[in-house]
Amino acid sequence: MKKIILISTVVSTMLLATNGDNLISLGAESRAMGGTGIAMGMGTDSVFRNPSWIADVKGSEAMFGATLFMPEVTAQNGNANGQKATSKADTSLIPAVSHAGRISENLAYGIGMFGVSGMGTDYRNENGKTAQENKGLADMRTNFQYMRFVPSLAYKKDNLRVGVGLTLAYGALDMAAVMPTDPQDMSTYKQRGGGMSDDFGFGAQLGTAYTITPNISVGAFYQTEVATEYKDVFDFNMDGVYDDLKLNQPTEYGIGIGYKTDKVRASFDVKQIKWSSADGYDSFGWEDQTIYSLGLEYKTATNLALRGGYSHANSPLDDGNFKGATIGGTQMRPQDVTYFNMMGFPAISEEHYTLGVGYQFSDKIGVDIAYVYAPKETLKAMNMQVSNEQKSISGALKYKFD
Repeated sequence: MKKIILISTVVSTMLLATNGDNLISLGAESRAMGGTGIAMGMGTDSVFRNPSWIADVKGSEAMFGATLFMPEVTAQNGNANGQKATSKADTSLIPAVSHAGRISENLAYGIGMFGVSGMGTDYRNENGKTAQENKGLADMRTNFQYMRFVPSLAYKKDNLRVGVGLTLAYGALDMAAVMPTDPQDMSTYKQRGGGMSDDFGFGAQLGTAYTITPNISVGAFYQTEVATEYKDVFDFNMDGVYDDLKLNQPTEYGIGIGYKTDKVRASFDVKQIKWSSADGYDSFGWEDQTIYSLGLEYKTATNLALRGGYSHANSPLDDGNFKGATIGGTQMRPQDVTYFNMMGFPAISEEHYTLGVGYQFSDKIGVDIAYVYAPKETLKAMNMQVSNEQKSISGALKYKFD
């Protein structure tokens, strides 16, 4: 229990992230530029996206940042009385910390600790006291938190960079819902959630980058799947025994191209997230995502950088046409899978518009600020409806020790 409290204090509560249950990026500089960073170095932020770029760090530097995440989620279950409800899970603070330094002329190291994934809703006290008042939201509360600690090494030889990182992951999942064995008998409505369950996982990430000309660079990265299993997390078949749920974080990979001059930087990334082959997400019917991201930066003569970007990916929930599946050892009907996705894990955001600034106060100290807006998306399936709109503000302090 102490372990859960300690790490949750660091990670905070993560609610409704954006590419599936992943944030579009972690550092404020990358988030301001559409979540790009595969083919362009961003200081210690590169630990989060492509570790090969930390080979360009000149000395020793660190980044301390956080994202204030503000989703607005509403749901409606037309199979009950059709009333809408707004999730109370509407604010979250997500930290990101990284450090990088040199080992030798060609070798550098980096360390990053960051909350990278999460989602959740909170419809407590929306169920009513009688079957006639029931909005069909089951007083549902879901909370998924996922943090990664990534020590990395990067090597540079001429125009080629290669990086590798070890992923040490911590996940925590809480699923709670008051569900009946007989919808017309209020005495059969019981809490089916088993409380917070957590697990550790391990993986690796690889990255490479190559400078074609002084102005043009390309890059690629690969993140392995990370296995996690949450014990006694929910009573899916309502037999009074809490069931386990495997929920692996999926494989990711991507490529990018970057262009820079003294005043201008532009980057374009394409990334794939393999939800459909990750244990747990495959049962929930999540589909793979291809993410297209564009970032731009213009540096003024006053140490000020102006940034903007755009990112697009189809929702992993697609059109809501889910099939029946075995979840937590229980065979679930298509309407059951639809219900859990839409009411508990509505990862339906597709577009992200980003803006930001960076300012260098001195050779050692700089700050980055980013604003990300995901327009309202709505999904309708099996007489259910959910909407999701997101805003977030990120800030980071960067400090060079030498």
